[in-house]
Amino acid sequence: MLYKRILTAIPLAALVFWMIFFQPTAVFFYFVLLMVIISAYEWARLSGVSHYLIRSLFAVVITVMTWGLHHYAASFVFDYVTWLIYAAVLWWFSITYFLKMARPKAPDEKLKIDKLFIAFIVLPAAALAMQQIHALHIGADWQGPKWLFYALSLVWIADIGAYFSGKKFGKNKLSPNISPGKTKEGLIGAVIATSLYTLLVSYYFDLDTERAALLILLSVIVTFISVSGDLYISFLKREAGLKDSGDILPGHGGMLDRVDSVLAAMPVFIVGFNLLILPDVI
Repeated sequence: MLYKRILTAIPLAALVFWMIFFQPTAVFFYFVLLMVIISAYEWARLSGVSHYLIRSLFAVVITVMTWGLHHYAASFVFDYVTWLIYAAVLWWFSITYFLKMARPKAPDEKLKIDKLFIAFIVLPAAALAMQQIHALHIGADWQGPKWLFYALSLVWIADIGAYFSGKKFGKNKLSPNISPGKTKEGLIGAVIATSLYTLLVSYYFDLDTERAALLILLSVIVTFISVSGDLYISFLKREAGLKDSGDILPGHGGMLDRVDSVLAAMPVFIVGFNLLILPDVI
C-alpha cells in the first residue's frame, strides 16, 4: 500500500507543481475542472446515486456550471462568483460546528438530495477560488502561483503536523464518531506547524509585522477549516458505507480523498486573504 501511495504521489505532486508554476491561469483552470468532474462523480456516489450514467450527468452539470461561472466572470455573473465563494465559507464554518457532535447514520442506499445540493456550492467555489488566487497580480507582478502554492501547502503542512504530533502525543479524540484516528493533540500540532511555516513565508513575501501576524492568523483559520473538509468527506463515506470515495488514485483512493481538505481551505483562504492581507482580490 505504501509503495503504491508513493508511486502515485510523486508524479501527481510533480504534475500539480508544473500546472501551478509553468502554466497560465487558463490552462491551470482546465486542470482544476478535471479534478471537479472526478470529484463530482464521486460525490454523487457518496450521496446515493447508484447508476453511473446519472453520476456522470451530475458531474458534467457541476463542471459546466463551474466553467460557465468562470467564463462569464467578467460580465453579469461576477457577483454570483463572489457570493458563491462566500456561501461556501459560510457552509464550512457552519459544518465545523456540526461535525463536533455528528453521529453518522447507518449506511443505506437512499438518495440524499441535500448532499447533492451541497456539491453545487462546495465544488465550484473551491475551483473558482483556486483560479482567482492563481490569477492574482500585485501591481505588475504575477504572484498568483506563489500564493496558491502557499495556500495548498498549508493543507499539506497541516496534515504532516497533525500526523506526527497525533502519533506522538495523541490521546483525546477530535471526532471519534467520524474519524477515530484524529486527535486534538494532532490538531494543535497542525496549527503549530502551519504557524511556523507561515512565519517563514512572511519573510519570503517581505510582509510587514502587521500583515505577517494577520497571515499567521489566517493560516490558523485555514488549518481548522481544512480539518473540517477532511472530516466532512469522512462523514459522507461513513454514511455511504465506503472506505474510499473512489479508486482512481492507486494507494490513495478517490479524488475526494485527496482534495477533501482543499475544498474547504481554498474559499476560506481567498476570503481571508481579501479581508486581511490584500483587499479587492475578489
